[in-house]
Amino acid sequence: MKVIIIEDEKPSARRLNRMLEALNVNVSEMLHSVEESIEWFNNNEHPDLIFLDIQLSDGLSFEIFENVEIKSAIIFTTAYDEYALQAFKLNSIDYLLKPIDESELAKAVAKYEEHKPEKQTVSLDFEDIKKLLVNPIDREY
Repeated sequence: MKVIIIEDEKPSARRLNRMLEALNVNVSEMLHSVEESIEWFNNNEHPDLIFLDIQLSDGLSFEIFENVEIKSAIIFTTAYDEYALQAFKLNSIDYLLKPIDESELAKAVAKYEEHKPEKQTVSLDFEDIKKLLVNPIDREY
């Protein structure tokens, strides 16, 4: 699972990162502003899950969505409850108020795990593989 944190307060970002590590969630990137986030999303493969503060140093994180199409799941992490309705109009799966409670974080991660898109796997037995390897003339179409 690819996870990023977007949080302008570096101590808060580090604390959240430590809390996620305790849940065996590895954070691949920590971003700190709207501008930095837009640039990152335009140049990188999008993550599976974003932990997103709402009020960043250079504006509201909602501005990111005005500039980049993001389909990643989002868990908002903010000190303000006034943005909850706007947040849930996006790909939000939870809204955690700061200071973040470890048990609430664990529940939010579990909620993501329950609802994340499943990767499809193909299972073939020996007979299926033999059928795929036969001469193309013998194949049924």
